[in-house]
Amino acid sequence: GEEMAERPRWQERQQLARLCDLVADSLLPHLESEPLATRRPQLTREEERRILVALSRVNKAIRGWDDDEVDDGEQGCASEQIVSCSEEAHSCCLPPDHHFDDGFSCLANIISIVVGLLHLCSDYIKHSAGNILMAISNSLMKFEAVWIQFVELVWAAIHTVSTCAHNHSTINATKDSVGCSSAAESISHDTTTKSTSITSFIAVLKLRCVNTSRQIMTCLFRVLHIILKLLKLNDSEMKDDFICLSIHHIQKLHWDPGYQLNAGKVVSIVTDDRHSLSKDAAQFGIVSGSLLQLFCSLFEQSDTEDTDRRDIFVKLADAIPRLATFLQEQQDIPKSLSQYSKHKILMLMIRLKPHIQQNCSHIVCLLKLLRGHFQSPLHEPMFQHSTKLENCLEGSPFLLSGVSLGELQDKSTRHLQRQAMYLFLSCSIVLACSGDDSRLKCSCKRDQCCHKGQGCTDNCNYFGLSEISVWFQRCCLDKILDSKSSTDIVLCFLQLYMEEDDMLFIILLQLLDAPLISLAIDKMETKWTSELIGAKLFSIVFDPVHIFHQWLSLLHYDHLVLVDYLISKDVGVHCAQYLLRCLRLVSGCWDAFVDDSVYEAQIQKFNCKRQRTLKNINSFTGSSMGGTKLGSSHDKENKSKKQLFLSAKVCLLSLKRTLEDLHKKDLFPYNPKPLLKSLSRFEELCAQY
Repeated sequence: GEEMAERPRWQERQQLARLCDLVADSLLPHLESEPLATRRPQLTREEERRILVALSRVNKAIRGWDDDEVDDGEQGCASEQIVSCSEEAHSCCLPPDHHFDDGFSCLANIISIVVGLLHLCSDYIKHSAGNILMAISNSLMKFEAVWIQFVELVWAAIHTVSTCAHNHSTINATKDSVGCSSAAESISHDTTTKSTSITSFIAVLKLRCVNTSRQIMTCLFRVLHIILKLLKLNDSEMKDDFICLSIHHIQKLHWDPGYQLNAGKVVSIVTDDRHSLSKDAAQFGIVSGSLLQLFCSLFEQSDTEDTDRRDIFVKLADAIPRLATFLQEQQDIPKSLSQYSKHKILMLMIRLKPHIQQNCSHIVCLLKLLRGHFQSPLHEPMFQHSTKLENCLEGSPFLLSGVSLGELQDKSTRHLQRQAMYLFLSCSIVLACSGDDSRLKCSCKRDQCCHKGQGCTDNCNYFGLSEISVWFQRCCLDKILDSKSSTDIVLCFLQLYMEEDDMLFIILLQLLDAPLISLAIDKMETKWTSELIGAKLFSIVFDPVHIFHQWLSLLHYDHLVLVDYLISKDVGVHCAQYLLRCLRLVSGCWDAFVDDSVYEAQIQKFNCKRQRTLKNINSFTGSSMGGTKLGSSHDKENKSKKQLFLSAKVCLLSLKRTLEDLHKKDLFPYNPKPLLKSLSRFEELCAQY
């Protein structure tokens, strides 16, 4: 039994020793070729070529070990020479006055050498060195304890670069040393690596890094991001350990205004005067973008139902406002990088929302962040962009090739608008309908972020309704008063989202709750209803039955498009959910589905009541509301209102026959029986009509 227990430990020491010898023998000479005082990050072409060749050989050797792993495992301990840092046959190339706890001298030596190469002024070397770190991670993954220490040291390197880059520009070297030591104690708290080991590692790393450039952080964030992708791809059990460890270290990163992760102070911490202002700003945008990329990868869409991780994710709720400070003073950052940062922050808030929405104060904070940092995409008129379905986004909305600059900016702007509007409506509806939900907690009284907001005292319910009201009046109400029909607004809204299928269905599912807004207003005191006219009108205009009709019309009533949606790997589940809920809704609101004039009658009725209530108040456009017919349809083709029903009927019944045929032939990717049952009920109602 003792022999079996010793075996994994022996293999672990052997692997570390092999890595240590390989990296030190091949790469350390390139770092120590000159004295520390005269060492420089700039390279000649020949120096760069030699280092790249060495990096390539190291990477190839490490990856080759995986192929020989089975054969090596069959050999006994006696077949190998020294395997441990404590043995005489192997000695890490570390300064003699640097000692480590837990016997991980090899790890510290390996990472400090590879990270030391990242300071060199060569993008090719940075990329190759990052690939070596990923190869080392793969080779150590079978030794869980060692692999976790590896990840911790990568994060320690990030903290070192972040802290020391700031200190180099503000304080002297003595205080810098103290600051790094203090940082070591902070980041080693609650981790498996002792503070003394972290401090020694930082000291060695500083000896091997001539310049603590922000680009080193970008490279290390990229390495961590790819490691996480591989863990997810292989469904590794260590994925949760990586996520918890990363969240812990992200919380420990410096967010103070004087540190380099703050956009407003980025210029003041530049350590290389040779860089121009525009280049510095671009580099900061890349650093923040790489961090946000890693941050978003920690929260996949599949994690939204993972209650086991919810407590971990909630801890980051307070980090969202600090992340949003990236956007405060970004006028010097290139627009494409600014747009990318906004996109990632919005994505992060969208993914984090399901985990924090049980507390109203967190939702209020998200709304305040949207109001403070995303005014432009949130309040940009939906009618400003002529949406063309043939101009759909391909890949990233910020792709710089294949499209003109104007078209690119228009696409990225619409993408941000879709994200901001979905998050806004989702949060607002959660608050607006929070009155009857006993699961929701509210800590607004003691939450500094929330209790000073306009209109939000203790009533989060009112705050959500007020936000919807103000937004709808600013974005859409003036268009209605300019004789734009309510149907035009719904169509423009849907067309905005038709460019991205995944966003389309999550917003369609969210809008199914629009009637709850009207119910929430009806329960409130009469004195508040006049201030919530915009929210009331939003609830009526975005009637789910009417939206369902207009969505089918945008698909030209093509049931095969619905089939494509349903079998899609990305949106199939959401499409099925939407169709099921709509068919259930149609069964309960059959008259409104059959005759669309019921919808227009509701609009006209509300408009008359609204004009009586506010007859002496001018509209937001400054014109009188007296002669406006709200929601009146131009009916350009003079079709009967029942034509919408007839077209929808043909489409849905054709969908039913197609699904039955596919299911009978066992060609449908999942069980369509619940959907077929709802379609059969729809067919029965049609037969009775």
